[in-house]
Amino acid sequence: MRAGLRRYGVPAVGVAACLVGAVAAFLLAFDMWSVKTTLRNDDIRYRAAPTDELWRPRELVPGGLATAALGVDDDLAYRRAVRAVRLSHPELPGYSEPNAVDNRNEATVMLTRIVEHDPSDARKSAAANLLGVLSFSDAIAEYTNRERLLTSATSRFRQAIALDPGNGDAKLNLELTLSGSKALKLSEAGGGTNPAAGGKGAKGAGAGEAGSGY
Repeated sequence: MRAGLRRYGVPAVGVAACLVGAVAAFLLAFDMWSVKTTLRNDDIRYRAAPTDELWRPRELVPGGLATAALGVDDDLAYRRAVRAVRLSHPELPGYSEPNAVDNRNEATVMLTRIVEHDPSDARKSAAANLLGVLSFSDAIAEYTNRERLLTSATSRFRQAIALDPGNGDAKLNLELTLSGSKALKLSEAGGGTNPAAGGKGAKGAGAGEAGSGY
């Protein structure tokens, strides 16, 4: 084979390099298709089974080149953060099942990272809104740190609105938090210590779809 290649003036090393490049390009293209398929299918699975390991595409080319090429790293991070919020059950204030607590802590870390580093103001706004939801849920269940948690929730909802003035969920959640804070203070003044804020929680807890927020 080498003699034949030399006869036509084609270096064997050059042919090998072309073959390697072609294989790498094929594998990368396959990985990109796999990532797109995984996101689409797992978005559907999330609605029925959020406890499954979702949005973790298997890539043949190391280094996550396919997700980087598609620019979906931030999308993946946000989906996983929303999943952790849902599994923490913020609609159940005071719910302290160990897995829920772990998910609450994981969600807080991931959402904070999104707010600080994501290039999309819309995603930053959605993440800030979810952080507010978590603080509001904790405030309902926790008497000792309630004032601090309500202040944190209010700050996060305002941050979400500042990042995306069209974030209707954050606007509604801010309104509920401000009215709920007054209800809690009135209830505490009357002798209660752990009431629900007007019987309402922050909007959408546990009901959102991945990629859309609460």
